[in-house]
Parts: sequence; structure tokens; C-alpha cells
Amino acid sequence: MTAFYQEIYKVVSEGLQELAASQQSGKTPKNPISETHFISAWVTKAIKQQRYAHCVAKTLLSWQQQARSMGKHAQLKQQFEQFEKTYGGILQDNGEAEAVTMTKLQAFYQALEANGWIVTTEYEVNRKVTHHTDGQASLVVCATQAKAAFAENGELVKPLSLFIRGTVPEAIDAAYGEGILLYKVTDYKSIVKYHGEYVLYPHNAGSHLPEVPSLQ
Repeated sequence: MTAFYQEIYKVVSEGLQELAASQQSGKTPKNPISETHFISAWVTKAIKQQRYAHCVAKTLLSWQQQARSMGKHAQLKQQFEQFEKTYGGILQDNGEAEAVTMTKLQAFYQALEANGWIVTTEYEVNRKVTHHTDGQASLVVCATQAKAAFAENGELVKPLSLFIRGTVPEAIDAAYGEGILLYKVTDYKSIVKYHGEYVLYPHNAGSHLPEVPSLQ
């Protein structure tokens, strides 16, 4: 079964390659309107031809709708570039992502703490709770869920929820620095009051698009 992250990486890479080829041949001018029109038409054609695995069908339809409703402001080329860089940074030469490990997660925690975040991982979170931080950025992880999510060798084998309150892009970048992608469930309301919920997946293999780090 094709993993979503592998197939969507294939989608954006091939879309950008075909745009570049069209521009090099002189068929598509190098400007935002023409580029958006090309990517929009390319996505529509890919949908009609069922060119890619079913796991990315909803994402392709979403991009098609964005292009139709927003025009050049959909910034599809920029989105393709962002996801190509994001996934490209976590893939190995064999096209598979490295494992997410407890060591990487601990390094992520430490990076946040170094930036003044309060990281709380020692309690069980199984019902609606309030976590008081006096305005400091906060990350909460259920100790019970975390214990069950990792195998004895330290590899993540089940999805793990992170509850975040603060500058989310900072958390996204810190996680990506350790080879971890965050997948948003909600950016505000969750079981931990005022915290958004984000999920880590084994091998970063979420079934939808992850949050994009600020890649320079």
C-alpha cells in the first residue's frame, strides 16, 4: 500500500518538474498567473486520469478547488515547493522516511525548553484538563499514551498526540529540526484547555498534509 507522504511527494515533485519543462520550452510564461493556471490545469488532468494513488485524491481535489476559488492567490506553485522541501528533508535515499524515535522526541522537548517553553510529559491526560502556565508557551503530552506509543527499541509505533499552546511555528520548526513532522487536528480547542492538538505518526506517515516548517 502506497504511503500518503511518498505519493504526495511524487505529486508535487512531478508537478514542479512539468511546470519547469513547460517554461523552458516557452509554453508557460514565468509569472504567478501563468504558473497557477498551469498547476491548476495539471492537477485537474491528474484527477481525471487517476494518475496517482487514491490516498492523495482528497488533497488533489482540495487544490483544484483552491485554484478555482482563489485564482493566483491559491499560490499552488508555492505550496508544491513547500511540500517538496518539507518531505525532501525527511526522506532517505530509498524514498522512505526515517523512524521517529524517543531520542528525537526528547531532543525536540529540549529545544522547546531552551526557548522558554514549559514541557509537561509526566501526567496522564484522559479527560478535559486545564494546564496553567501563566502565559508561557506550553507543550503537554500524556505520559500513558507516550509509553504505549513507543516500542522497546525507542521507535514510535503508534500515533502520539501533542497539545500545544504558544507560537506554533516555533514548535513546528523545532520538531522538524529533529526530523519530526506535526499533523494538526485542531489549533485551539482540545482535551487540554486552550491548547491545540497535533499528532506525530510513525515514520511521519500521516494520511494528510503536515504543518509546513519555515524552510529558508
